[in-house]
Amino acid sequence: MRDERLIMGRWSGALWLLAGAVGAAGQAMPGVPHDHAWLAWTLIAISVVYGAACLTGVIPWERVSYGGHLAAIIAWQPLLALALWASGGVDSYVQPVFILALLYAAYFMPGWMAWVGVGALVVTNATPLLYTSPGEHQAAARILAFAVACEGVTLTLQHLKRRLVTAEQAAATAPPPPDPLTGLHRRDALDAALERAVAQAGDPRVGRRAGDGGVRFSLLLVEIEDLATVTDTFGPLAADRVIVDVAESVRGVLRPSDVVARTRPAELAVLASGAGEPGSLRLAQAIREAASDVRPGPSAPPVALTVSWALFPDESRDPAGLFAAADRGLHARRRLPSSRA
Repeated sequence: MRDERLIMGRWSGALWLLAGAVGAAGQAMPGVPHDHAWLAWTLIAISVVYGAACLTGVIPWERVSYGGHLAAIIAWQPLLALALWASGGVDSYVQPVFILALLYAAYFMPGWMAWVGVGALVVTNATPLLYTSPGEHQAAARILAFAVACEGVTLTLQHLKRRLVTAEQAAATAPPPPDPLTGLHRRDALDAALERAVAQAGDPRVGRRAGDGGVRFSLLLVEIEDLATVTDTFGPLAADRVIVDVAESVRGVLRPSDVVARTRPAELAVLASGAGEPGSLRLAQAIREAASDVRPGPSAPPVALTVSWALFPDESRDPAGLFAAADRGLHARRRLPSSRA
């Protein structure tokens, strides 16, 4: 189950402030007994002060264990029982406000702790039987109905919470959606692949032996030159076709273990596993040759590609550094004639 303690204190504070407001409004309503008004207003003041302290973070509930939160729920039960007694017992207008405490305990507390917290609330709601006959005002029937309702709400919320956590975990582990135009990975997927590759390689300076060959890979950046000119001359649909055709050409020369992504509108990036300097050069040439027939129009010249690369671990030992090094190479190659880039 996920850790809810970061928000539990603020939710608790908001609910206690709401309960205090209901208590104050109820005291002003006709028909409410005022035999113990001083006690009722004292409990209302405690609720408001406590709620404000929780809501503003004066009480740092995010640092408290779930066991501590459960202990606080149980510690409040005598005050809730006093609130019931001071406001009419089994006929108290405070009893429906117990739903707020029920929802809090049933949703936020994990597993058995939720049942203990809700059980304590059920016992508190039954305290009017200490000074009221079970048959008076249907006291026993009301208390039984509340207990059954608490069971149903707790079962429902705990089930929904498990489904929510399962869905969140599935979303967190699901692969990111592909680029909608090319079907390639997007930048976030490539970043994750780079992080894995770097983590699997480890620090080349640590734990190596004389006979180790080491782990190598390269990051290649492939830029489609003058794509804006293609868009202006042949239209956006032609530019999209160029991007798709180049992406297919690049994908066609890669190994199954390589990862290719569209990182910018006119740029692709390739994680080439096992590639050093010679392998990166051969792959760059293969990419340029594979895309040599991509044209924006029947009579147009082929599009030109600029390819650069950065080597792990020679040029950088982290993904950001590899991107920066490859990007510097891309800028340097833009100044060369297309035949040499």
